[in-house]
Amino acid sequence: MPLLFLLLGLRFFIFAEESLLVDEQFADTGRIQPLFRNGKYINPFPIDSSKISPKQNRNIRRKLFGPKAANPSRPLPSQQVNISQALPEDLNGLYVTWLGHSSVLMQIDGIRLLLDPMLSNNVSPVPLARNVPRFQKGAPIEIDSLPFIDAVFISHNHLDHMNPESILALAPKTGYFMVPIGVSAYLKRWGVNSEKIREYSWWQEGVLQGLSGKYLRFVCTPSRHKSQRSLFDLNKTLWASWVFIGSEHRVFFSGDTGYNLHFKQIGHHFGPFDLTIIENGQYNLAWPFSHLFPEEGVQAHLDLRGKNMLPVHWGSFGFSAHDWQEPPERVLHAAETQGVLLRMPRIGQTFSIDDPPAIDPWWRE
Repeated sequence: MPLLFLLLGLRFFIFAEESLLVDEQFADTGRIQPLFRNGKYINPFPIDSSKISPKQNRNIRRKLFGPKAANPSRPLPSQQVNISQALPEDLNGLYVTWLGHSSVLMQIDGIRLLLDPMLSNNVSPVPLARNVPRFQKGAPIEIDSLPFIDAVFISHNHLDHMNPESILALAPKTGYFMVPIGVSAYLKRWGVNSEKIREYSWWQEGVLQGLSGKYLRFVCTPSRHKSQRSLFDLNKTLWASWVFIGSEHRVFFSGDTGYNLHFKQIGHHFGPFDLTIIENGQYNLAWPFSHLFPEEGVQAHLDLRGKNMLPVHWGSFGFSAHDWQEPPERVLHAAETQGVLLRMPRIGQTFSIDDPPAIDPWWRE
């Protein structure tokens, strides 16, 4: 039994398979398709496509950072979500509330969405083997306080993106759960009504009519990652990013992903974007192809033809060896170098795309 706990605790270190196939489908205007072989999904990308070499990464760290602290020494601040600001009566605006890690509450042109809701206080299913507590005392919102949400979008099945406790609490007040292929089986097993669940593969589209009466076009798009929730389901389900196209605004959500040409493909077909929500944390030289280094995230934003960038996947949970303050500092430095407009709100703070907050480096406090 202790061995089982140890293996579960180490599951984050299992890598996804990579295909070495490279051909014309990688053209910037192409549409890279997922590969499914022998019951598993395989990343159909060149294996050496990371924009950051180990030497570059070491030099950046040496230049910008001192001794590392993987977790903060005391609970980090957050603010309780103001529902009237996060989900206002305005049906033509874009309002975004970062809930910590990759969880985002968003109202886009009258449609209410939740992205990768992980609102519990510990990611690990076996805390004694691998404890991964939230950096804050609690999530910035209670699910009971949420009004009706038109749809929950999930990028992949990892525990820090798809939490049973959060999903089950959301089910009675959510219109639909939009998930990549294979992920619906988990939700059904937990008790979510199958009529509320829709599965998509890369490049498949849908149209959602919200409670407001307005419509949202959405597209399941590629990412370069992996999937697993136990010792026996490695890469059995697909991982994805998402594109949202409202009546006035366009948003891209990366989920978890490594860098590759899929960003240029998505930008070509669906950009420019008013906002890109891009992962920025939990990177590691041990898995350089399934997560973005901060500099790669900024480059991905440029590939997508984004106007504003919200870095997520940091600030609430830590799985990697990097300093917990490193992701915001590195992305801030890279964005300034590249002239990219960042949005870096406090956890729980809502911003309008038309009136974004000035960057307040709250993580330095």
